[in-house]
Parts: sequence; structure tokens; C-alpha cells
Amino acid sequence: MVQKTKTLLEIDLKKILRKTAKKYALKLPDKVVMVDYGDDVGDLFIKFRHVGIKEGEPTRDGKAIIHYGEDGEIAALEIRSIATLQDTK
Repeated sequence: MVQKTKTLLEIDLKKILRKTAKKYALKLPDKVVMVDYGDDVGDLFIKFRHVGIKEGEPTRDGKAIIHYGEDGEIAALEIRSIATLQDTK
């Protein structure tokens, strides 16, 4: 199992987005405007657009939260533990 990383620079963001999109059958935006990594718990918040974000919707397994903009399109993604995605191909 992959341990939590100490810095955002060690995260393969493209790989994580690809795996998340596949796992949850999502069409994620191609553009990322902001990323925040909580190294204390290993959570990752990825914002795709500069828009107002409504309350998020958790996935069935609760490992990710999909945030939608006021227009109903995906605006951000919160992954509760990136270690669960990094240790699979």
C-alpha cells in the first residue's frame, strides 16, 4: 500500500484523475484550476472551474465527493484518501 505523501509534488494528478473517472464512470473536465492536498489525512481537493460550488455528492463507497457548480456541471472533486487510488494500476 502507498503511504500518504508529504507534498503535492509527489502526486501523479493525471493518474489519479484517470483512475477516479474510470472507477466512478465520470466525465471529468480536462482543466484543473486549483489543487489542495491535506497531508495530515491524505485527502485531495481538485477544482476544475472558478464557479460557485454547491454541496457535494458522495460516491456510493464514500471515498470521493463530487461537487457541482450552479449550472449542474462538475466543478470540483474531493478524494478522501489518495492512497486507495495510487496503489492500483
